[in-house]
Amino acid sequence: MVMRVIGITGLARSGKDTIADYIESEYGFKKFVMSDVLRDVLVSRGEEVSKKSMLELGNELRETNGQDVVARMVYERCGGFEKITVVGFRSPAEVQFFEKVSARFSLVEVTAHVGFRVRRAQALGVEDVASRDHDDVVNKGLDAVFSMASVVVDNNSTLDILYSRVDEMMAEIGYAGD
Repeated sequence: MVMRVIGITGLARSGKDTIADYIESEYGFKKFVMSDVLRDVLVSRGEEVSKKSMLELGNELRETNGQDVVARMVYERCGGFEKITVVGFRSPAEVQFFEKVSARFSLVEVTAHVGFRVRRAQALGVEDVASRDHDDVVNKGLDAVFSMASVVVDNNSTLDILYSRVDEMMAEIGYAGD
């Protein structure tokens, strides 16, 4: 089966899942989330599921099984789907893995100002969001993933405007009317 993949990356609370949900409902893509794989491993081990435990597990798996391990685990779940979105790319190796296994791959970066993201994060403050941004970009190299994006979607406005921008993006990457 020929698999077409739209990868979605961005900082915390930038709107990655909102975009993937919209693409799923409007364009028929099946949504997969990288952190779901980590959550499922923790549950199967009987361990606490938290942002911290998922982060630690992701780091552990990448150290022992390679930087693309989470991407490979997501890919194992994708069987039978022709069109998928994958949310939460964190390393260039994950992007490169999906570039190799996909007949067609596009990476989308979602951007949103920190003020919007803090409001979406509810319990987190500016310092928490800024700290996570720093960790993702500087320590994990998320900036390298951003540089691999073929398109950027700005999510600094209303939901209707975001959906309009996603429709434009889908046309730009060749999925309008698909």
